[in-house]
Amino acid sequence: MSNLYFLKFRILLPYSLIVFVSCNTTPRTNTTFQLKKSNQIKIGFGSCLKQDKSMPIFESIKEDNFDLFLMIGDNVYGDSETRNLKELKLAYKKQKDNFEMMELDFPFEAIWDDHDYGMNDAGKDYPYKEISKELFLNFWNIPLDDIRRSREGLYFDLTYEIDYKTLQILILDTRTFRDTLMPSDDIGAPGKERYIPNNDSSLTILGENQWNWLRKKIIKPVDFRIIVSSIQFLSIGHGWESWNNFPHERIRLIDLIDNANLDHTLVISGDRHRGGIYQLKIGNGRIISEMTSSSLNASFPNKEEYGPLRIGSTYLEENYGAILIHSIDNSMSVSLKNINGNIVKSLTVEN
Repeated sequence: MSNLYFLKFRILLPYSLIVFVSCNTTPRTNTTFQLKKSNQIKIGFGSCLKQDKSMPIFESIKEDNFDLFLMIGDNVYGDSETRNLKELKLAYKKQKDNFEMMELDFPFEAIWDDHDYGMNDAGKDYPYKEISKELFLNFWNIPLDDIRRSREGLYFDLTYEIDYKTLQILILDTRTFRDTLMPSDDIGAPGKERYIPNNDSSLTILGENQWNWLRKKIIKPVDFRIIVSSIQFLSIGHGWESWNNFPHERIRLIDLIDNANLDHTLVISGDRHRGGIYQLKIGNGRIISEMTSSSLNASFPNKEEYGPLRIGSTYLEENYGAILIHSIDNSMSVSLKNINGNIVKSLTVEN
């Protein structure tokens, strides 16, 4: 008998099945899964999961009994400067062992950020991005016929029906196509800690192919929309990575959301090793709300930062996000939870 470990997880189809998958795979969702309750969906999300640290937060996550969990970047820490990507491969191996040991029985979907892309703050010029992409796809057990295996980048979308309501999730790739960041002219100064905005309109975060894809997807009529960005979108006032590194790209996405004619759009983000809520009012009373959830197990002491679009303070300890959508009242409740599963911040998205 071969020396294989096995991981139990659910593939959620029109009825529940229990299957056994070899240790070469990690659970990912089937987008046609059946909800635990027909009139609601529970989605968890989080970022920044160091493979060499303990992960007690997943005990609380398991108790929430999510239909789906979104890993939204820095799902491992494997920064690699050489083509063999030794560090990244070892990080995935360790993380696979962690996931098996925790016996997580809910489906995942994932997008990368810099530390599972391959290098801190890296963008399109990272020379080994195609190799790291293959490692990502294989770790998350992405099917061989999935478009992400043949198309440049990892962006994709999900659609779920909750009774007669439609939820659309648009997952953006903020790494593969992103141009070089502009270094700060006053490193460490508040608002200029590492980078400053670059107003060169020829530069991009998403790249034209991804923008064209997004433009076609976002005009579809839906009842709820969640946009996943590994880096912060609305946040301004700090000099770390965010969409504000390229203000014209940030405005472009705001305009796209505005023209989509949904009263309230939710953005979720990670990366920052802090959690927070941000909100922007746009045309005709429409609203964009953002919840940042970071980190799952990689918190560290930090100072508060300027945040004119932030509601309240940031939360610096380990955290994860929880989204509950009820088809009956046409609203989303969004919560930031601490390591014990207690709500520390919340907002409601109504359409």
